[in-house]
Amino acid sequence: MTGKKVLILGGGFGGLAAAQQLRRILPSEHRIVVVEKKSFFYLNAFNMQLITGEMKDSREGQRDLADLARKDIDWVHAEVQSIDPAGKTVRTSSGTLGGDYMIVALGAEKTPETMPGFAESACNLYDASGAIRIREALKEFESGRIVILCCATPFSCPGAPYEAAFLVDSALRATKKREKVEIALYTPEPRPLPATGTAMGEAVLGMLKERSIEFHGQHKARRIDGAGRKIIFESGEASFDFLVGVPPHTAPRVAREAGLTDESGWIPVDLQTLETKFAGVFAIGDITLIRQPNPTGLLLPKAWVFADEEARVVARNIAAEILAGQGRSKFEGVGSCYLEMGDDMAAYGSGNFYSYPAPRVYLEPPSKRFHTERRELERERLEALV
Repeated sequence: MTGKKVLILGGGFGGLAAAQQLRRILPSEHRIVVVEKKSFFYLNAFNMQLITGEMKDSREGQRDLADLARKDIDWVHAEVQSIDPAGKTVRTSSGTLGGDYMIVALGAEKTPETMPGFAESACNLYDASGAIRIREALKEFESGRIVILCCATPFSCPGAPYEAAFLVDSALRATKKREKVEIALYTPEPRPLPATGTAMGEAVLGMLKERSIEFHGQHKARRIDGAGRKIIFESGEASFDFLVGVPPHTAPRVAREAGLTDESGWIPVDLQTLETKFAGVFAIGDITLIRQPNPTGLLLPKAWVFADEEARVVARNIAAEILAGQGRSKFEGVGSCYLEMGDDMAAYGSGNFYSYPAPRVYLEPPSKRFHTERRELERERLEALV
């Protein structure tokens, strides 16, 4: 059999999960090539451990992508400069590559520069250095108003800003400063985690209320006035003394220029196979636009648990085609996540996002068991992916 080549653009969670799954299924004559400009993989969920101090330095959660060679996976250390999806070729900073199949897993780019005042005023929750800044600032913060701001939707890991609010509350209670501090969360979303349906959102609202954390939905920011310490929304404004921000997200420029995206700015894919409009070209993870197949029309959350399962489905189907195997896999929209609550506690949400007539997702109450399970899962996935 003549060997085939699968090009995977992006060495994040989805890209690496696809590479590992393909390598387990395909014989060695078939090449698996990951193109990634970073030299390491870092699980962004570890930012929560940076905030709590469980992890002191982000390097504790990094793994060298050069180690992929041990698993017979090729890593091209280069930046993707342009994509030809029809020809399944990609031009990179180190040359042009072609393949028989292509998986686009470039993720969502965080663009704080598109929100005026963000870079000067906010600690970026989605950046490891920003998470450390939050941890250090909480040690010194004595009184005032802390705001967690979601600039725009959609954004990766929809639970992250709510986790940040709970962790800030927990840290301030531990140092007996909570009574002197207001905590508020502003977001364009109508309620927490809207893609999960009503049950989980209402549960999170209840937990925010229990902890006296303000929730302000349907607030879309226009700019941040750092000097005046206030956020200007499309309607109204809010003051802050310390600001934690979720920056705007966008699909990478190369995906847009390649004609892979639609008017939403993201890559539409088949709901079950994750194939794009180009045969043999798939997209997984945060770069995709997946609208739930029910009357709600809600978008599937951009979360690593979905990137992981999408990667498995795509890898199995590519391998089945190469090996002339049977039994194609389908992505069914089932997912779960842990929600950090502070105090070594986590809640657990799970369900079917493709359920009809609406997503059926529920949140189990916080417990130390769920917190332990989350830590074990994060470590297991980090070690398995590289």
